[in-house]
Amino acid sequence: MFELITQILLLVGLYYLLRAFWPKIYNTKYFAWFGVAVLIALILMAFIQPGNRTVGILWAILSFPLRPLGLVLVLLAYALAEGPGKIKANQVIAAFVILLIFSLPVTAYLLTAQTEQRSVMEAIRRQEVSNPRAVQAIVVLGDGSVPIDPAARIRTQMTRLGDGISITLQARLLYAAELYTTRTQRGNNPLVIVSIGPQPVDSRGRPLTSEDQAVIALLTRNGVPQSQIKLDRIGVDPRTSAIEARRILDPQSQNIECRLFAVCDNGVRELPSSGSISARIPIVLVTPVIMARRASSTFRRLYFEVIPCPTDFYVFQLQRGWELAALTDLIPSAEALVITSRVVNEYLTTVYYFLRGWLADPLTM
Repeated sequence: MFELITQILLLVGLYYLLRAFWPKIYNTKYFAWFGVAVLIALILMAFIQPGNRTVGILWAILSFPLRPLGLVLVLLAYALAEGPGKIKANQVIAAFVILLIFSLPVTAYLLTAQTEQRSVMEAIRRQEVSNPRAVQAIVVLGDGSVPIDPAARIRTQMTRLGDGISITLQARLLYAAELYTTRTQRGNNPLVIVSIGPQPVDSRGRPLTSEDQAVIALLTRNGVPQSQIKLDRIGVDPRTSAIEARRILDPQSQNIECRLFAVCDNGVRELPSSGSISARIPIVLVTPVIMARRASSTFRRLYFEVIPCPTDFYVFQLQRGWELAALTDLIPSAEALVITSRVVNEYLTTVYYFLRGWLADPLTM
């Protein structure tokens, strides 16, 4: 935490220092080029060190105008830039229309329906093909009930004070326990890997929350032996969770992020992997439906054979047909705005994963 605060303070201090002294030395126009250079440096840092928390926070700030609420606020700020007496009507109207559209339950349904239906169809198809096979693990992706990185993790409602488990993660764990029971009845005894991410600690290095104990207690109460439970305290997103799951299941694969290339006269080509990394590990992936395709593709990119089991579906009245649409489905709501914002954020994250080459089949996303 102190490292993060220090990084932010240093960046802010450097900005104001250069802002104060740069015009006295050089022409002011060069200061804009400095801003461009800083932006390029941040983009490069995001690709080189994607797990850096400072990058995550700065990305949340820079991508704020790309989200519905951020775009509305930017338009309103531009409309009021010259004072209340010179309000730009076009920007106000545009902001109103954007806020209205993205706050409608109908819009939220249209944005989530295709994603959820495709995820369910893919899950059913893969289960029909792969169910006879045993799996080595049931991997549960967490949702960050302890928001270490507020840029990448959404604060969720807690079950009870002190439990340390969000309602959505609790539902995912219960589903994983049910899947484990079903698998054991078939003679399969997989591990249950839960990605809870880094946990905050005090000055003495002791954990401040009891999320890991709560996760183990919940799973054991529902029939999962403690010996079959593994906690991932490193993964903060599907990519890092997949890497850690691979290391838990296959400790010999220490270079899963490395690829071999051959430089030839006619160009550069990637060499096929050898060793344990070439063996695909069959797993069941329990993940929120809104990110099921990206998470499944990320795990397949790291040589997993994935059976996706999406959870956390959004249910709308329109799913029973347009003729049953109620008047309330056409009334803006904060819940609909939250859902549409999450879908937009998922699109942005998918683009980032595509640019990094972290998706196994980006063209089918």
